[in-house]
Amino acid sequence: MFFIINPTAARGLALREWGKAQREVRKRGIQFNEHLTSRPGEACEVTRQALLAGEVCVIAVGGDGTLNEVVSGYFDEAGQPVNAQACIGLLPCGTGSDFCRSVGLKNRKTALQAILAGHNRLIDVVKIELTGLDGQPVSRYSLNVVSFGLGGEVVRLVNSWRSTWPRWIGGHARFVLAALQALKTYRNHPVQIQFDDQPDGASDCYVFSNFFVAANGRFAGGGMKFAPLAELDDGLMDVVLTDRAERFDILKELPRIRFGAHLRNPKVRLGKSSGVTINAWPPLPVDVDGETAGFTPARLTIKPAALRFIAGNPS
Repeated sequence: MFFIINPTAARGLALREWGKAQREVRKRGIQFNEHLTSRPGEACEVTRQALLAGEVCVIAVGGDGTLNEVVSGYFDEAGQPVNAQACIGLLPCGTGSDFCRSVGLKNRKTALQAILAGHNRLIDVVKIELTGLDGQPVSRYSLNVVSFGLGGEVVRLVNSWRSTWPRWIGGHARFVLAALQALKTYRNHPVQIQFDDQPDGASDCYVFSNFFVAANGRFAGGGMKFAPLAELDDGLMDVVLTDRAERFDILKELPRIRFGAHLRNPKVRLGKSSGVTINAWPPLPVDVDGETAGFTPARLTIKPAALRFIAGNPS
């Protein structure tokens, strides 16, 4: 078992929680290795090296961003698992830690219990091809939610506050406050979304939007239920779109998103697909699992049952 710890996650919370978890792992007599990251992208590299060296279980200790790097390291340059029999796990200690909610990990205690028990299930992964922050093409992987437009700006703000805001201001409050700040400059733009596999043959969707998500998991933004019908193992993304939603519409829906009730709004659409291509004019910011990733145009493709993940209950 190999633990990769982000010591800066939640302003040091991950490191403190790892100290407690480490004692429990030792008490069980489980052999393990550990690595503390010191820079962005390091968890991806270390995961790939560990899997190549024969590790069969890699655990991210941190938030959704740390988990995202570990998941990226699970795949090689050709997009294939380095070791398809290996599994990935999470000890959630981040600002939002949203993905754990979709896999039955209610808190750090249940997450550690699942890790020690070793229960795992096959889940889908989303591959994203987009324009990186440096303007060059880049590929990323997502277990949870890919957000476009307003969501990308919200993530940028939340991440910029990490080192200055006290820890007692929780993830949900931070994301709501960031949304209110980002709404000050909110403007809709023309967006084209091409769906791969629509039964009625209508593959192209045109909306006037600046806020939509493509989801594998259900939660993002510190517990906001953006995609209440998403499943991790159905081979499909849930694409939740707004069309001509203005600032007041977004403000009105913020409390309802927490419970997934926003899908009732006539300005919100839900589509399901194994692949989508997104263009917007001008390009919209994209965030992947709570981390700023780049800009549209973007191509998203589901890789069904591509990763073994340690979940809260046996499957």
